[in-house]
Amino acid sequence: HVAWLLHEHRQARNTRWRKLGCFKQALLALVHPRKNETFSQLGAGFGISQATAWRYADETSDVLASWAPGLHEALTGLGEGDHVIVDGTLIPI
Repeated sequence: HVAWLLHEHRQARNTRWRKLGCFKQALLALVHPRKNETFSQLGAGFGISQATAWRYADETSDVLASWAPGLHEALTGLGEGDHVIVDGTLIPI
């Protein structure tokens, strides 16, 4: 799904050729928080520079943020007993 969002984003911006396709860019951006690797490690794994890896992950985050619902939309439709975590920070205790 993320790859399709990136494809639509690239089509809307009429971007030029890129080193990684939409699927690999989505994979790179989703691997970063999962594996907690540095951008130099990610770049090396995908055959791109550290700066390009950072730029791809940042662009993917922006695309996902624009797709996500806003606070009002997220709160609309909650039923009785439903709850929302606004901060999202979890602290192990």
